Amino acid sequence: MFSPKRGRKNNTSEIACIFVHAGAGFHSIQNEHVHLTACNDAARTAMRCLQNGGSAVDAVELAVRILEDREITNAGYGSNLAVDGVVECDAVVVDHNGRSGGAGAVAQIKNPISLARLLLDHSGQPLSLRRVPPNFLAGQGATDFAFEHGMSVLPLDCLVSPSARDRWRQWRDDLERAEHNRRREDAARYGMSPPPSQSDLVQYYAQQPEQEQARRSHTNAMRSALSNEAQPVSPPPSDLRDPPDDSSTTPHSNTSAMPGRSSNSTTPDHHQEAMDPFGPPAFYINPSANPFSNSAQKMPNASTNMLASNRNSDGGFLDDEWYGPELDFSDLGDPEPHHMEYAGLQLHSQRWHDGSSGSDSNSTTINMTDSGHPHRPTNNDRGGLHNAHRFPFPAPSSDTDMEPSTPKAQTPTNREDTPPTAQKRRLTDNGWVDGEDHVTDTVGAIAIDLYGNIACGASSGGIGMKHRGRIGPAALVGVGAAVKPADPEDAERTSVATVTSGTGEHMSTTTAASVCSERIYHNFRKLAGGRYNDCIEEEAIKGFIDKDFMGHPSVQASHSTGAIGVLSVKKTKDGAYLYYGHNTDSFAVASMHSNEAQPVCTMSRNKGNGQVAQGGRSIRNTKRKA
Repeated sequence: MFSPKRGRKNNTSEIACIFVHAGAGFHSIQNEHVHLTACNDAARTAMRCLQNGGSAVDAVELAVRILEDREITNAGYGSNLAVDGVVECDAVVVDHNGRSGGAGAVAQIKNPISLARLLLDHSGQPLSLRRVPPNFLAGQGATDFAFEHGMSVLPLDCLVSPSARDRWRQWRDDLERAEHNRRREDAARYGMSPPPSQSDLVQYYAQQPEQEQARRSHTNAMRSALSNEAQPVSPPPSDLRDPPDDSSTTPHSNTSAMPGRSSNSTTPDHHQEAMDPFGPPAFYINPSANPFSNSAQKMPNASTNMLASNRNSDGGFLDDEWYGPELDFSDLGDPEPHHMEYAGLQLHSQRWHDGSSGSDSNSTTINMTDSGHPHRPTNNDRGGLHNAHRFPFPAPSSDTDMEPSTPKAQTPTNREDTPPTAQKRRLTDNGWVDGEDHVTDTVGAIAIDLYGNIACGASSGGIGMKHRGRIGPAALVGVGAAVKPADPEDAERTSVATVTSGTGEHMSTTTAASVCSERIYHNFRKLAGGRYNDCIEEEAIKGFIDKDFMGHPSVQASHSTGAIGVLSVKKTKDGAYLYYGHNTDSFAVASMHSNEAQPVCTMSRNKGNGQVAQGGRSIRNTKRKA
């Protein structure tokens, strides 16, 4: 891992430095100490590497790896998920000569910064037939390269943290809701109607109850073999058929032969009664709102659609037939005995087993052992059907009526059920913390070793709900990280390294890291009319954010917000100078040099209104005594 210079005696006057940041965005007050602790740990670990002779590239890789392993950051483990729920990360490493190694949209790699370092090391090794070695790989090719060179390739779900999965589910619901609203607005604006397959059946029945009543009347008429809407029954009934009485409409008469009926009657048997094939199906819960939407629930089929139509004359269900929906309760774990409400049907005191002897199990195959048929209750479990007989299906008025219920009190009767509340806490390496962060981009580090070499690196999980294969700025040299090497004939030995964080597409358009390094290296800023003038470093970084980034035509013409955080280090023969600026709400920064016992960290916060918050630090070289 460390360079061959490790362990050599240092006879120079250089001082080792490490600078890290945890991304630009919004860091909640409750989680501020967690972000700063991650930055401090990264700086402290990297400094140990530098003090023991490690190179600047070694320190950058080590610092970024510490940040990637923390769930609180958007890099490595715990990163934002793509639209299909997969973690794809970007990373780049740049050494003091400006050589780089980068990996983009790479999945199944725990530490993408290590893959970027691997590409950097192999980019200097010649290949056969004068082939040029790659310094940037993306997608499956990057994963294959890592596997071929001994890096571990993990399953996809190993990089998904619980909090990232919760965020993805929330964003997925928000995305579906936004798409639904957009289609509704387009339909109202242009007079278009959504496809029938996308209609919400729950709202359909709630808004048109008269059609449901007409369907029920039609079904009852078909049972009694009477004509409905002046349409004859096909085939026509026999002349010998007795006139129907009231008992013919009862459910119990449907299950037995009709007395007094001729043996050659052509009226179809009630076990094979005709259903309206074009009528709306029966009630069932909206899959997006029921408690088993994330399980292997089966959608209603033909037998399920008869659930609302098979009723007694007073609105109840048939006691001798059961057309309940086929559900897979594989994700319920080990539920306690209780009754559940399912679209108005109450099942009391049923315990679920895995079919084996002994206690309950959370096996993925769960059967109801107290019933002879998985969808037909026994005589001992008629309570649920009797309750359904007394409380028929209500017509749901909105999606909120279909929300899953969670028991509030385990009481035998009159139990009150309330919907579950949203989780407001998240688990980190330092325990549970409150609040919610909005840090959606890169973490980065800049290091200066004892030999005066500077290096930088960045890593990111990208924006949430991104397209698969999207390559962010953290993978691109000159965008997420850049080094302006020192000129060999420069007496000041000036070099600049910059890492950025923010809106990746805008930073790619403006080549943010490269342009910012140029501005600080030459000490000038851009003015109106395309003119430039000399300035100090603080003015150069502020002018870059205001003019070169926010004032860029592509950023101004975009519908996306231009957000950026910049961390730059200018190194000369006299020492190192840290400059940072951001127009986001907050920016977590930590720094440390070899003569310090503890890192110096801060959470820089912006006053808002598009202002640029700035800060910096000066670290001077000290002469060492022989």
